Amino acid sequence: MTKSTITLTKKQVGNYPRIASELSGAALDIDQWEKGRGLSEKLLQQSHDIAEKMEDEGFEAYDRGQDLTIFGLHSKQSLQLPNFRNICIIPYVARKKRRSSSKELEYFLQKNPNARTWTHTTGKRCTLEELPERLEQLHAKFGRVNQQAFMKKYGARFVFRSTEFGEIAKTDEGLSFHPHAHSVLVLNKFISADEWTRLIVKIKHYFVHHSKDCGKIRSVKELVKYCVKPSDLEHLNGKELIDLHNVCTKKRLVEFLGQLRSQRKDHKDENIRLIRRKGKLTKTLNWSGSAKKPPRWLQGEQALGLAPKLVAWCAPSAIFTPITEPCFIVHGLAHRDHSKIFKWNEVIQMDNSIKVHTKTLTHQKQEIEKIKNNESEAKNREESSEIVGVPRTRPKLNAVVS
Repeated sequence: MTKSTITLTKKQVGNYPRIASELSGAALDIDQWEKGRGLSEKLLQQSHDIAEKMEDEGFEAYDRGQDLTIFGLHSKQSLQLPNFRNICIIPYVARKKRRSSSKELEYFLQKNPNARTWTHTTGKRCTLEELPERLEQLHAKFGRVNQQAFMKKYGARFVFRSTEFGEIAKTDEGLSFHPHAHSVLVLNKFISADEWTRLIVKIKHYFVHHSKDCGKIRSVKELVKYCVKPSDLEHLNGKELIDLHNVCTKKRLVEFLGQLRSQRKDHKDENIRLIRRKGKLTKTLNWSGSAKKPPRWLQGEQALGLAPKLVAWCAPSAIFTPITEPCFIVHGLAHRDHSKIFKWNEVIQMDNSIKVHTKTLTHQKQEIEKIKNNESEAKNREESSEIVGVPRTRPKLNAVVS
């Protein structure tokens, strides 16, 4: 094992076993798991279809230097990850990009349950040529909205914005779009009903085109969606897909603002990762070390021909079976035997660390249960004594016996 690998393992063995022990072994509903797996397979096939159309037009939609395989530590199964380039209109890439955004937003909303969602349009439908200007105007509006006097007066701030292109239609003039945005508004103080009404009017006037307060947020999924529905992309040809990709290039389709931007920055600076415990997101130290750019050997053609390396331990998930398990990613396997990976020292070391930690947790739980049972038995004996009339102390004599 190389020095860099040893360093990586030391960092990860510290915090990861505790998290892995806690989150592994959760059984999911089989029907829901099967349904989710089916949807994922469909999304992956749609992504390959889109990428291949772009490739047919001479556009590189795949990264030939990427060779990543994910493994299940307990199930001993593996799956090669698709090597799409970082193209946001490819559904698989878009889903991966929005995961971290969804978590940051959901964590913020857990602490701000009264936040409200808005929808903002940009006017009538537009052509592909008009789309870039529409997006720039919409994004510029959000860039200045929190500095407006009426927003400061009422203690209001937009903290999130997600842009979508709407349903794509084919017309005689080419592709037609309906660009709009979903946003999140929070208040830092209580305002009366009349003040809220005036604030709504001010916001609608500021954005010019139709804007609507859609009420309290029911689900983060309503806000962090695909910029274009995968089903709409299926009907486009390779050239149209490339043109749409060029429009998205260097466009910030999802943006954090105000308090949410600060939260995200703090998490990055403090090396925090969000994980789900009992349905709620909580913070934990990132077991992968501080955030860094991928090493050079993980980029482009430089990765080809190098020895395989373990590059990341992932949060326990139910990728291979309906039971959550620790997962890890290996780069550069090519056509090598996957079963040999589980004999690597770093994999064995992590597996043993998780087992040891699991035993420790089990022992702690048993001790706690033992204490609780002893306290419960003592209380039951005490209540039983009171019922049958057994005195706790020696009774006083009513008379002196001579």
